Amino acid sequence: MKSLGDTLKTAREERGISMDQAVHETNISRNYLEALEAEEFEEFPAEAYLVGFLRNYSDFLGLEPEKIVGQFRNYKLSEEPTPIEQLVGPPKGSAFRKIIPWILVVLALAAAGVFGVPRAIDMVSRVREERAARSEADSEPIPVREIVPSPPLWEGEVRPGDILLLEGPNGVHRYEIGEENGRLLLDDGESTGWSLLLGEEIYIPDGEGRPAWRLYLKDLGLPDGGGVIEIQQLARLVPEDDLSGLTEIGPPSGESERRRDPRVILSQASPDRFTLDVAFRDFCLFRYKVDSQDSLEAYYADGDNFRLDVGRKVTVWASNAGALYAKIGGEELSLGRRGEVVVSQIRWVANEETGAFDLTIVPLY
Repeated sequence: MKSLGDTLKTAREERGISMDQAVHETNISRNYLEALEAEEFEEFPAEAYLVGFLRNYSDFLGLEPEKIVGQFRNYKLSEEPTPIEQLVGPPKGSAFRKIIPWILVVLALAAAGVFGVPRAIDMVSRVREERAARSEADSEPIPVREIVPSPPLWEGEVRPGDILLLEGPNGVHRYEIGEENGRLLLDDGESTGWSLLLGEEIYIPDGEGRPAWRLYLKDLGLPDGGGVIEIQQLARLVPEDDLSGLTEIGPPSGESERRRDPRVILSQASPDRFTLDVAFRDFCLFRYKVDSQDSLEAYYADGDNFRLDVGRKVTVWASNAGALYAKIGGEELSLGRRGEVVVSQIRWVANEETGAFDLTIVPLY
């Protein structure tokens, strides 16, 4: 059976992908990709980063991410030392512990002889009640917690059954934490909801479809279930029909700040439906929300394309902005650079100076 590193290297070479090309298309540093293929796992700062990169790299190579991550976990188990009890036998005194119940019986009989049978029975009953009380206390479930992350950046543990409360300008959004098939689940009690893989990052919109919170799963599989997440509250940017007072969204940890200005695509007397054509020139995770419809998300590769029919506004999230080739009415749109994460909204905005309506790209991040 091939080792994990051999599986990754063979898959890359069979597809004719050079290491330079893999680095370029995955946006993962060369030293980390080489460490994965060489099984030098100590090069990673934490297991969360390792698993996240391993999942993305195996998906890029056309392998099954869950199977590859499972192979890594089996490797970790094989590297753990065998418990000492299995090597040297049971610890001293274990034979003595086996006869403790018989000693207790003898003591009970002796107590019956000294104190009388009724009093001995009462003593035994009290011991049983105390033991049952301790057992019940130990088996009590961990109390459900309501977690309100402190803005702008919060990090902490969440367990199944916890209630995550995300406070925004349109009220409080309530999510029950769950865990299933290697994913952390956020259930809002409706048909929608969110799930996170280890090392994955998602953006949760507010009631108006704007990205309001960034969630990043740093660890999963804690002893009592659940994981460690980082939650960043994003600034509320632009009112629906006003471009004044534009503020920036704070960047995810480790990324430099940047500023983008709104850009007008076209102007006309009244707002009308428009068509957004999107083609992909590289690998990209792309999510979009048209008007008040549910948001949709998928991975796209070079050559994929689709068309969106929009009434008033569309919000797009892209993990690799340079992979997008977008057009509206023949006008090419530049959303960002290769390897850059962007969130933008394209919508009609009333122009008070001209009395017309401007179809505008509003950068949200």
